[in-house]
This record gives sequence, C-alpha cells and structure tokens, in this order.
Amino acid sequence: AGLGAIYPILKVLIQGQSVQQWVESQIPLSPEIQPAWYWRVARTAASYVPTHPVGAIAVMFMAIAILAAVGNVFRFFHEFFSDLAAINAVNDIRKRLYDHVLHIPLAFFGLKGTADVTSRLVQDCQGLQDGFKILLGQSVLEPIRAAMAMAVAIAIDWRLTLFIVLFAPVLAVVMKKFGKKMRRASRAALESSSAMLGQIEGSLSGIRQVKAASAERFERRRYVSIMDGLRRQQLKMARYEAISTPVMETVAMWVAGGVLIFAAYLMFVDKSLNVPGFMLIMACLVTIGEAARRLSKLNNVIQRSNAAAARIFETLDVPVERPRVAWRLAGHSYATTPGEARPDALIKLPPIQREVRFERVTFSYPNTGSPALLDVDLIVPKGASVAIVGRNGSGKTTLLAMLPRFYDPDRGRVTIDGIDIRNVTLRSLRRQIAIVTQESVIFPGTIAQNIAYGLPLATREQIEDAAKRAFAHEFIMEKPLGYDTPLDGLGAQLSGGQKQRLNIARAILRQAPILILDEATSQVDAESEHLIQAAIERLMHERTTFVIAHRLNTVLSADTIVVMDRGRIVGRGRHDELLRTCQTYQQLYERQLVGAMS
Repeated sequence: AGLGAIYPILKVLIQGQSVQQWVESQIPLSPEIQPAWYWRVARTAASYVPTHPVGAIAVMFMAIAILAAVGNVFRFFHEFFSDLAAINAVNDIRKRLYDHVLHIPLAFFGLKGTADVTSRLVQDCQGLQDGFKILLGQSVLEPIRAAMAMAVAIAIDWRLTLFIVLFAPVLAVVMKKFGKKMRRASRAALESSSAMLGQIEGSLSGIRQVKAASAERFERRRYVSIMDGLRRQQLKMARYEAISTPVMETVAMWVAGGVLIFAAYLMFVDKSLNVPGFMLIMACLVTIGEAARRLSKLNNVIQRSNAAAARIFETLDVPVERPRVAWRLAGHSYATTPGEARPDALIKLPPIQREVRFERVTFSYPNTGSPALLDVDLIVPKGASVAIVGRNGSGKTTLLAMLPRFYDPDRGRVTIDGIDIRNVTLRSLRRQIAIVTQESVIFPGTIAQNIAYGLPLATREQIEDAAKRAFAHEFIMEKPLGYDTPLDGLGAQLSGGQKQRLNIARAILRQAPILILDEATSQVDAESEHLIQAAIERLMHERTTFVIAHRLNTVLSADTIVVMDRGRIVGRGRHDELLRTCQTYQQLYERQLVGAMS
C-alpha cells in the first residue's frame, strides 16, 4: 500500500512535471479565496522535493520507508503490549477464579461437577484472553483510524460527513443484533464443551470399568451425541459470523452510494466541492467503511469473549464458605445460616477438651424431596471412638460431613465443647480434624509430599514415622526412589490398598485431635487392615474417632456403635446390646458385617 502511493507521483514525473508544479496546478487560483489548509500543507511539503525526477522518486520512497518503519515500530509495541496486558489480566482472573473455587461450598460441586469448573478455568479464560487481545488491539486501532478519516472528511465538507453519520445507527443496529445471537450461541457452545470435558473425565477415570463392561461403544455413542450438540452450536456461530460481514458490506455499499450521489450534487450542481476534495472524501469513506467491516468481525470475537466472561463472573459471584477481608471489602455478600455469626465475629476454636455434640441436626441436599438427616442427636466424649453403621443412603457420610462444615445443618447445630462450629473460623475447625475417605486421593508429587500434604514443614523423620504407623513404609522402600518416587494425579503406580495406606499416613501425620474414617479400610487387604486397626486403636486414646465401616472387627473395636436408618439414629450402644435391642443392627450384622468378615 505504501509503494502504491508512489504511482501518482511517477505519473506526474513521467509527464515532465515536477511535484511542485503539479501541486501549484491543482490549487484554485482566486485572489478572493485562500487555498484550503490541505493545499497549503501540500505546497510546503512539495517545496522539499527535488525537481529532478530521480531525486524526487528517491525522496518520496525514503519518506514512505521512514513512515513505514515508524509505523511498524509502533505496531510492534502496540501488539506486544496489548498481548501483555491481555495475558496478565487473564492470568490474574485465573488465579482469582481458582482461589475462589477452592473456597466455594462443597454443595456447589455436587450440583455443577468438576468438569464445568475446569471448563471455566481453561476454555472460558482462554476465550476471555482472545477477547482482551482484540479489545486492546484492533478494537482500539480501527475506531481511531475511522475517527481520523472522519475528522479529515469534516474538515473538507461537514455536509457529506453528516450524511455518513446519519447511517451510523443502521450499522450499530446490525452489529448489535448479530452480536446478541453470537453471544447466545457461544454460551451454548461453552456449556456443550463443559459437558464434553465431563464425559472425557468420567470415561477415562473409570477406564477399567469401561473396558471390563465392554462399554466402549456405549461411551463412544454418548461422546458423539455431546459432540453433535457442540458441532451444532459451532456451526450456528460460524453461520452468524459468515453472514455478518456480507450484511455489513451491503449496508456500507448503500451508504457509499448515497454519499457518492450527494457528493456529485455538491460538485456538479452546487459547485461547492472541487475534484480533489471529492476524491479525498471518497478515500476517507473507504477508510471508514473498511474500519466498520473489520469492527463487525471483531465484534463477533468480542461477543464470544462476553459469553465466556459471563460464565467466569457467574462463578465468581457464588458465595464462598470462608470470606476473606478483601473479598468482603469488594462488596460481595455472605449468606449466613440461622445461628451463624458474621465473618468478622468468628472466633478461633481452641483444642477439644470435653465433647462433640450433634443437637437435633436436620439436613436436606438441594433438589431432593426427603431429608438426608432428621433430628439427629449424638454426644461423643473426647477420646471416644464411635462406629457409625447403616444401610447405603442412611446418612452416615452426611452426618460426619457436618463436623468439618462441608455442609451446614438446615436445623439444629453441631458444637465442640459447647461452641457452635458455625461461629468459629473454618481454618481453626478443620485443623483439628483429619479425614480418610473411601476414595483414595493422590495428588501430583512425590510419595513424601503426598503424606505431608497440607503440612509442608513436616520433617522426613515425621513422614517416615507416620508411614510406619500406617504400615506403608515397607512398600515405599521397595520403590526405586523410595519416598522421593513421583506419583501422578491418579496414583497409577500404586495398588488400591497402597494408596489408602498413604491416605491413612497423611491423617496420622496431621496429628489432629478428631479423626474421621469413612470406610477407610475398605480397599485394604485383611493383613494390612489388621495392622492398621492395631495402629488406630493406639490412637483412639489420644483422638476422638468417628468410623464408618462395614467390617465386624472395625465395629467391635469402637467404644459406641451408632445405627442409622433413613437419616435417623435408630440404635446406639455396644455390639451385644444392639443385637438384642435393634432390629436394623441385627439385619446389618447378618447381611453385611458377618458377610464382610467371612
């Protein structure tokens, strides 16, 4: 484009004129009318151009080359700093979103799932970054270019410029309509992508079950169905993007036609516009039209980013379970449950001295008809061990989820030494609780880092001592790197029993006064279970222990057995007593406990 600007000059020089002569011939000669400002600028610039054709061409080429070099330097800094700002902004949003997700109540993940959150952290943030780049890059450049062309056009003839401005609302309406459709289709596509990630995550994490059930075709059909939905939304977005540019160009063509006719009237009838002014206005019109066309395409990208941003900030608006000062100062709300203190009134929970008490606790999961817990009363003295048994779905895990405040009761309360746990800080509460769940959780890192998870200052001696007490030291030392053996996020290098013993070692190292074992020995072989049970029995004198178990030997070692059925406690006491007085326990003993022992 820069070299093309030399062509008119070459044409003038080939005809035997100098640049100064050509400029003077174009200026209207009238003593009453002063030349327009742009002719005065042209006359001054032409005075520096040599009269010899070769020199004139060399000077003009050098001027264009210098302008191009300066423009490229500015373009580099503009694009680089636009990308830098976009990357930094989205990285900050990613960090804040991830930190926020870690503090969202557990119920959110029960409703949304982890795949949806992963999609927002990865795909949505990437879409937002693309939008930031466009917004800070071309979306800034194109309006400036159009505004400069408009300013030149106004200086030449304000009537023609006003004619152009009258068509601006039409272009804005067209862009807004297509932008709204694009935003809706983009949100639907993001939701389909989230479902796709959920399908991939579920099928690959359970790949053994998929292969064992020969369910590859079923999983493929389910994945294809999700992908078909995603494809429909992507095609809809492509259709809107493909049609928006032709529509914008059609509208621009009608605008250009109207301006051309009106300019012809001013030049041939009204005699108020000369040929150079007409040509310059046409050049400005082309610049404005090109900027509008590019903005229409950029608007589609920005609308896709708007859809991603809406999903991101939708997650950021979810109330957290542990609001921080900065979060509260930002104006966010914090929904308290009945009996819960405001965040600024929370106290630190001192170490347990007397008892844990559940007082008429009632709780229902969202979108369920029946309560998971109903008027549960339970008192557990410090240092006591309680085994909670019951059929599947009886509320055992839900009851113990109340203690670390994974969920809060709808009615009733949970207290430690008479202090409502809703009135203490979550950090001080959860520091007193160690949990081993049925699912063996392994984090990326070494074996030592997994055992010391949450306790980065633990020494190697403390880590090895916890592993020995969980009877994990022997198999760890059989690994090539011992405690420094790296593990992936699924712990594929370990058996189910080995992974569970690492989890038990993690709980032992934590040295929390309250220990929750949610069927912790379900994936451990009989020999390891016997050894681990012996280690746990030694801890029972130091810790208040809650055990959910189906195996008889685990139940018999507890100080008290609590029997649950349909969210209620239907029996409590020792083994022999419950066999005489509790029909539900009798059935569990015959069907589950004895069967598990045999």
